[in-house]
Order: sequence, then structure tokens, then C-alpha cells
Amino acid sequence: MKRLMLLLLAASLIMTACQTTTTMRVMSYNVRNCTGLDGQNSCERIAAIITRENVEAIALQELDSMTRRYPGQDMLKNLAELTGMHPTFGASIDFMDGKYGVGILTKQKPLSWKRIPLPCRSEPRSLLVVELEDYYFCSTHLSLHADNRLESAEIISEELSKLDKPVIIAGDLNATPDEESIQRLTTSFHFASSAEKYTFPADKPDIEIDYIGIAHAQAKDIATTAYVVNAPIESDHRPLVSEVKFKRR
Repeated sequence: MKRLMLLLLAASLIMTACQTTTTMRVMSYNVRNCTGLDGQNSCERIAAIITRENVEAIALQELDSMTRRYPGQDMLKNLAELTGMHPTFGASIDFMDGKYGVGILTKQKPLSWKRIPLPCRSEPRSLLVVELEDYYFCSTHLSLHADNRLESAEIISEELSKLDKPVIIAGDLNATPDEESIQRLTTSFHFASSAEKYTFPADKPDIEIDYIGIAHAQAKDIATTAYVVNAPIESDHRPLVSEVKFKRR
């Protein structure tokens, strides 16, 4: 019995020694197809913000890919080329002879990715999940309808609980913190705290609807902080950036 206890203690010490705390800066940004409040369409302005903030991964929302609205333009590909990052696109709908949806940019090349459909009675939505070496990073843009948001929160919590690495989720959730869908998600995710949390509308933000969170299992006893980037005209949202910490082996 004593020998067994010693072996268990040794195994526990080895496991603890093999764990390290990783700190990363990540972003969530609803870019509205890189069209600002001044009406100017500029991937260069959005890319400059991403480059300046030096983030490892960005969850992006409202991206056209080869639509008639922006002929010949793949917004995510444009941003990837300007930032030198790896793009992953999740098309939510067919739109104007092209696609429309969410995307992710990462410094690391993804190992895999998948798109999970989410409900919306007016426009289908998506959860985009990218697998990286030490973690999963997710981008989403929830429905304008509260009942669909709550249903999506259930799907997201269930699907991401199956993953075997730390999970970070970011996106435009179209809900304020007191709403039922956010309350449901907080049972699965710890959302980064921020003294300055309003991201919408970009010129005079007074609404909190953009979030970055990490699954509770990885966030235990580790604080995550966030800040809003001063970007008043580049989109109709301001970007949210978080210093995310998690333990990896």
C-alpha cells in the first residue's frame, strides 16, 4: 500500500512538472467586410490593427468571399496576405454567388478545422473550430433572435466539451451579459474581464456583445484580462483583445 501511494505521488509530481502556463494574446473582431463607418472598404486598415496588436489568433465575423457585393474579393484571404497569417473560413450561407460567414487567422498553421451549423430562423449561423498544437480556437457570430442564441449556447457548450485540449471561444454573441444565452455559456466558459468592455457601436460604444472566453477546466485559478482597441471608424464594432492564460502539457 505504501509503495502504491509513493508511485501515485511520483506520478502526480511528474504531471505537475510537465505542465506549463501559456499566455497568449487573442482577438475577436466583427469587421463588417472591412467596411468602416466612413463607408470606406479597406482590408489594409483592419490588417494594420491586427498587426499592431500582435495577436496569435483572431476570430473574425461578417466576411464575404467572392460575392457580387465585393466582386473578386475574398476578405479573409486579403487579410491573411496582409498580416502573414493562416486563414480558415467557415461559410455560413451562400450569398450573391459567393459565400458569407466567419473566419479565423492564426500565426500557427492549423492541424485541422470544422464548421458546426448553428440555428437562426432569419440567417444560418456557424461555429468555426480550428485545432492548433496546444489548443482549439473558435469563432462564432450568433443570431439576432434570443431563442436561437440560447439554443446555440447549448450546442456550443456540448460540442466544445468533447475536445481534448484547452478551448478558447471568441465572437460577436449579439447578447449582453445579463441575457440567458450568455448566462448559459458562463457555466462552460470563463469570459475575460475588462474594465473597458463596450465594443458597439464603434464610434461611441456603449454595448457589450463581443466576448473572449476559455473553457472552465483550463481557466481554473488563472485570471484572464481583456481590453478594447481604440478603432472608432474601421468597422461598426471595435476589436476586443484578451491575454489568455492556460496550462498545457
